[in-house]
Amino acid sequence: MRSNVLHVAFLSSLRWLLLVCAVLLLLACQSQPLSSAASFKKEVKGILNKLCTSLAGPVFKGDLPGIESVLSESEPQLVKLCPRCPFQVGVLNQKGEILAVHPPTERTNNFSSYDLVIKVISSKQIQQQKFFLQNGPELYIICAPILRQDKVIGLIGIAISAEEAKSKWGLTEKEFMALNFNT
Repeated sequence: MRSNVLHVAFLSSLRWLLLVCAVLLLLACQSQPLSSAASFKKEVKGILNKLCTSLAGPVFKGDLPGIESVLSESEPQLVKLCPRCPFQVGVLNQKGEILAVHPPTERTNNFSSYDLVIKVISSKQIQQQKFFLQNGPELYIICAPILRQDKVIGLIGIAISAEEAKSKWGLTEKEFMALNFNT
């Protein structure tokens, strides 16, 4: 009889142990929340992918009103990404000359000699760089090629205030520079 009581107690303990293990396994298998850097990357890459796709036709045709229309339609996403940035997005031709900036400004810079632009054109991959404005603010620039038949026909660049990236995503400069937007 004592043997039966021990056997029942053992089985009862074993059931509880199996239940606890199953719950722990279930919790471990649930998706983990994204890190701040991964969250930043996902949001920026999503916008870049949409813009590259939408801009390919107008950039290829040299359709400036079409480019500006795409940028205007993307404004809500861009403002959400970086509401306090001095400028959010620029579209360059395959030589690094500005085609459009949104919100519109009077800038007519040529970025063809900038290392970031040269790297994007030669690698055909998204690149990033930290940039300082003359009046002091630090920006994170993410630049992506606009491709047509594996040829760079233009570039899209998004500027995000380093301060905003730190406050919104907790993103440090080291984390930003370590990101690979091509994976």
